Amino acid sequence: MQLFILRHGKAEPMLANDAERALTERGRRQVAQVCKKRAEELAAVKAIWASPFVRTQETAEIAAAQLGLPVITEPLLIGNTHPQQLLDHLQTQDTFPLLLVSHQPLVGSLLNGLCGTGNEHPMGTSSLACVSAEVWADGCADLEWLQHAE
Repeated sequence: MQLFILRHGKAEPMLANDAERALTERGRRQVAQVCKKRAEELAAVKAIWASPFVRTQETAEIAAAQLGLPVITEPLLIGNTHPQQLLDHLQTQDTFPLLLVSHQPLVGSLLNGLCGTGNEHPMGTSSLACVSAEVWADGCADLEWLQHAE
């Protein structure tokens, strides 16, 4: 099974309500570039899940426009969710490949935890990773590739 993990694009500076921060124009461009660069691989995606925050919804919509899929809002994808909660939820799913659009620290913890790599693989804004596994558990996935924004 494949799992794609996308960190939201560059967002506006901190506001009173972090959840309402939108993407900057640069952030939009970088997300679009990363998705275009990995279009062939992303074409296999069957579902897109995104955090309810504005910047992740906007990021997911950019990918969704390319893939022709709806965005499903998944509250577990907020940045401070413990990765194990998400892994437990993924174990109950059968729609793969799946694209997750989320925040730090969750995206970094999820990627590095699945691959058993400590903090070896950084997830900057607009970074997109692809992992494969038979079971979604720490140390059980292989990193197929990691694409950073230019």
